[in-house]
Amino acid sequence: VFNWGDPVIGVHRTYLSSNIRPGVIWSNTQSYSNAKVDELLAKAGVERDAEKRKGLYREFQKIVVDEAPIVFLNLLPYYTIYDATLKNLPLTIWGACAPVDEMRR
Repeated sequence: VFNWGDPVIGVHRTYLSSNIRPGVIWSNTQSYSNAKVDELLAKAGVERDAEKRKGLYREFQKIVVDEAPIVFLNLLPYYTIYDATLKNLPLTIWGACAPVDEMRR
């Protein structure tokens, strides 16, 4: 599941029952439906306490690992290589997709 640093952006759309859209990319194409998963994701998406949020996602992960609605066949790591003389590099979760307008030598 491609994710942009926060599960609300990538994970939710892949597992929520309300986003079942067979054949539509970036949706719940596997037609996975679990009321408890929907409840956990709804709560985690609005939870402001980091520890509570972590617990909600941990419980969610246990369910989807057990039920395996998606089987990951490979993992593609993303590496960022840069020249050591560059300053103000975008070293955030956005990686190479981040703006580089403040980068300098």
